[in-house]
Amino acid sequence: MKIIVCLKEVIDPTLSLDNVLRSKPLMVSRVYPESTEGNHSGLPRRLNPSDAAALALALNLKAVNSDTEITAVSIGPARVESYLRNALAISADKAVLIRDEELDAITPYQKAILLAAFASLSGADLVLTGVKSLDTANGQVGPWLAARLGFLCVCDAVGIELDAEQNSVILIRDIGRGEREKLRCPLPAVVAVKGEGKLPYAPLDKLIDSQSGEIALLTSADLGISLVELKNDPVKITDLTFPRPRPVKAPPLDSSLPAFYRILQLLEGGISKRKGTILQGSPDELAEQLYQLFLSEGVLKKAPSS
Repeated sequence: MKIIVCLKEVIDPTLSLDNVLRSKPLMVSRVYPESTEGNHSGLPRRLNPSDAAALALALNLKAVNSDTEITAVSIGPARVESYLRNALAISADKAVLIRDEELDAITPYQKAILLAAFASLSGADLVLTGVKSLDTANGQVGPWLAARLGFLCVCDAVGIELDAEQNSVILIRDIGRGEREKLRCPLPAVVAVKGEGKLPYAPLDKLIDSQSGEIALLTSADLGISLVELKNDPVKITDLTFPRPRPVKAPPLDSSLPAFYRILQLLEGGISKRKGTILQGSPDELAEQLYQLFLSEGVLKKAPSS
């Protein structure tokens, strides 16, 4: 079985004072609506945690199934070779770097096109990606990739087993609130992995060998993808907003009370008691009641009339 593991370099959010003092001055430019890229010079970087989890699951599959071939692939500049060489050192069979100088800020859609083209050429049975990255957290590459390949797609996987007899994989999904879901997925498939994988330490001799290991360098032209197709991204960023806390109105304080009790009144003003509403009616009536309820609570906003 051929497995492709997609690896991405992200900015490390865990900044320590020692790293900041040793590195260049941190520079982050303004983020414009048409782009999510800024000047990230001087920022420490790391392998995306969910991509590391995907690689760890692939290594577990190879440990059980000796005929498994793992190919680590990454899109980025020359510095991401370090992650690919580390993958080779911990038993990945091949490493591929996709690089195109004409693509500065590559989007999830463009990544999916490039990765899908490589997966098709390599005849992959299983493609593993991280469910989302630390920097943009788009969570789009896995589903876009599956749609491009025509594969089944399963997200939020935390465990995987191979059933060679039925040509499928058995997946464990994290569905939130401490609950897990077990399902079977026929191959070929794209699986987006959730979590932070702990990769094994590479032996010293493997680390040394990986420094001279071959890393295939591919461009969009090598994959049969034109720049016109890459730049025709149907998804555009129109605006960026940041969440704000909802203000809560505090009741007027009773000036006759001592200061301690007035403070208690002020604190209790931000706590609303739970209450429930029972909706009744036909399915269409219930849908309309829910819509009006969401509008009144501010969950949804009515679209402006043209």
